[in-house]
Amino acid sequence: MRPSRNRALLDKAIDAALAAIEVYNKPAFRYREESFAILMLNAWELLLKAEILRRNANRMRSVEVWERRRTKSGSASRRSQPKLNRAGNRMTIGLAKAIDVARQYQPDGLDEPGAENLRLLMEIRDNAVHLRNVGRGLKLKVQEIGTASLRNFAHAAQVWFQRDLTDYHLWLMPLAFDAPSGVVEAVGAKERNASAGRVLKHLTAQAAAFPFDPARPFNVAIQIQLQFVRRTADGAIPMVFSTDPSAVPVKITEEDAWRPFSLRYDELRGELHARYPDFKENRQFHHLRQRLERDPTLCRERRLDPERPSSGRKKFYSPNILAEFDRTYRGT
Repeated sequence: MRPSRNRALLDKAIDAALAAIEVYNKPAFRYREESFAILMLNAWELLLKAEILRRNANRMRSVEVWERRRTKSGSASRRSQPKLNRAGNRMTIGLAKAIDVARQYQPDGLDEPGAENLRLLMEIRDNAVHLRNVGRGLKLKVQEIGTASLRNFAHAAQVWFQRDLTDYHLWLMPLAFDAPSGVVEAVGAKERNASAGRVLKHLTAQAAAFPFDPARPFNVAIQIQLQFVRRTADGAIPMVFSTDPSAVPVKITEEDAWRPFSLRYDELRGELHARYPDFKENRQFHHLRQRLERDPTLCRERRLDPERPSSGRKKFYSPNILAEFDRTYRGT
């Protein structure tokens, strides 16, 4: 049985995304960033067109370019016709138009951070001639935007088509493997190409305007940090609790330990009401909440006065818990 039009485009989109990853992760491939941007944008264009077709009962006109006919006198007719390319085939909308269309879909359409991520990839593609061998700062920023694009792609495939891409291993090779002897340049460092420096400045500014939020469905960029650590042996140093005075001290403050759990219960309720228009604090919600609270990565209970064992306790939640509520309230 032949797949529907939107499913066929979805399969092609996934193939394009995998090709983008494969090219980027090839060792000693000097055109990796530019090639990744081109292939990843192709993957997104196919995915967006698949979603438009799905929302329009697979009618091809929803993704085609139509124009007014011309009368014999040369004036525009009221009737329209599909626009043809030089080969005589019907033209389809481009990526920019597909983004605009997908932005209009509610709920679960493409949001502004997701659209901005694609615009930045388009900027990288359009400036590709200036991006070759230009500096570590730009390479890092491309990887941050590209990693977010892959994360966004997997989310869209899951929400729009219920296609789980977990087994495809959508990841980009860490930049540290690309240049083990170098250090990533900070933003503002000298780039060998002035045009690429301007591109880096633009990418950095736009990414900063939309800080990464793990609870958000789409993001502009994912911050990547590289750290160089000292080792005394070939393997990593194991960390265990010890009373040995010669052990290497590692200090973790209470604030450090609780930083991932930033939501109080009232803040969680507020986030859920804002996130789902029809949200109700009913039995279904409390049953789901109590189940999620048993996951130590999503909820921790904190003593209000750490010095008093009899002190009252209060629950704090990780923002990641919102994605778990999405599975029920958005069917994802």
